[in-house]
Amino acid sequence: MKYNFLIIILFFIHLFPSSIVGKNITVCKTCQVSSLKQAIQIASEGDTIQIQKGIYQEGFIPIAKSISIIGEPGVIIDGLKEKHVFGIYHDFVKLQNLKIVGSGISDLAEYAGVYAEKVKHCYFENLELEDNVYGFYLSESSECLIQNSSSIGNAENEVLGGNGIHLWSSHNNQIIGNHLEKHRDGIYLEFSEHLKIENNESKENIRYGMHFMFSSENRFTNNIFKNNSAGVAVMYSKRILMEKNQFIENWGESSNGILLKDMTESVLSENLFQGNTIAVFADGITKIEFLKNNFIDNGWGIKILGNTDHNKIQDNNFIQNVFDISTNTKSTTNVFLNNYWDHYEGYDLNLDQYGDVPHKTIHFFGYWIAVYPFLMILYESPVVLFLQGIEKAFPIVTPIEFEDKQPRMKVRI
Repeated sequence: MKYNFLIIILFFIHLFPSSIVGKNITVCKTCQVSSLKQAIQIASEGDTIQIQKGIYQEGFIPIAKSISIIGEPGVIIDGLKEKHVFGIYHDFVKLQNLKIVGSGISDLAEYAGVYAEKVKHCYFENLELEDNVYGFYLSESSECLIQNSSSIGNAENEVLGGNGIHLWSSHNNQIIGNHLEKHRDGIYLEFSEHLKIENNESKENIRYGMHFMFSSENRFTNNIFKNNSAGVAVMYSKRILMEKNQFIENWGESSNGILLKDMTESVLSENLFQGNTIAVFADGITKIEFLKNNFIDNGWGIKILGNTDHNKIQDNNFIQNVFDISTNTKSTTNVFLNNYWDHYEGYDLNLDQYGDVPHKTIHFFGYWIAVYPFLMILYESPVVLFLQGIEKAFPIVTPIEFEDKQPRMKVRI
């Protein structure tokens, strides 16, 4: 019996070394251990390094053992513009409650405040990153968590700027509750799948608030993408759930709330698109469901190119957009059903809350703007107003297939 009990204890020590056998190492300016690098050097697997308030000018800090580094309020780790500030090269590394500044700047290397390569179960929480080219960079790393942290970048242009959170070939990770600002892209994902991206705020980035490339089977929910050059781009991916996000004031000559390009089998539901140049730009997408979204006060609600087929636009609200729907084609296989359109001029004689006549989602001028964008200078000119009057009398001039055959009479709540 005693022998079996000893075997069980040894098994749990091996499985959870940090929680059972780890010791604490204290770092402070007047302590026996006065630098973080010194503490890492003497630490063993499973140890916890606790750092007291102060500025620690450490340069590049590589970590190749399973340890936890936890700071008290006022701890600043300065990378001295060398390389990465932290380089994580081992599983089960934890960083918590640190301010991390001063990554290197290079045309050849992608230096980050926190860089993790080929690791599992990394844990980054309550970190404040400033003046780093990249904030968090995960390469071929999985089962990691980036939570309740911030990264304020120093990007001046797309060439030299880095991303706030950058994942390359990194699967099954969680990005939750972070604030990202002044990077090239707030969040960038490439060849990364099975991610949970939730409750983040990404704003004032010089390209995208978030950018997907070849990253399928992901979900992003309850995020805010505000005042970026463009909100989000989801490209060359499939089976993406995009739910309850806010795309706000992504405004500029060619800015989108979200760009959907060459993707399929995905859902865009219960999102708010407000104050964007183009709320949704759809290029080469199929089998996408747009459900219960709010399109409010945008230049264009949805721009649908002619290579976009077999999508469903249902139960959405279109309110105070200049153009609700725009296209460069006269035929479509997309379905519009049960949406609320504030431009609808029909009636509901049977009082079932749905219009008795279809709503034409595309107007004459909106169609020609999509084909010839320079015509926008004529918007609300006497000529265009005259043509819109003709359109009401002779509606066959607009693409008939772009109809909502049963529009809602009231806003969907």
